[in-house]
Amino acid sequence: MWRIVETEVFVEGETTRSYGIGSENTEISDISVCKNEIEEFVSLLNRLCASEVHAYELVEDFLGR
Repeated sequence: MWRIVETEVFVEGETTRSYGIGSENTEISDISVCKNEIEEFVSLLNRLCASEVHAYELVEDFLGR
């Protein structure tokens, strides 16, 4: 099961929230500052039962769209 991971990042002199994805053994943070995009991505990963083995490729595809 995939979930949203929240972190705080320092961007252009300000602290802001950044969002990533996590599962049982894998966590990729700081993918996007847009929570809605990550919510949709996590929902898609869960619907498709996406494997942790392919997490980095899935994020790369997500960012390249």
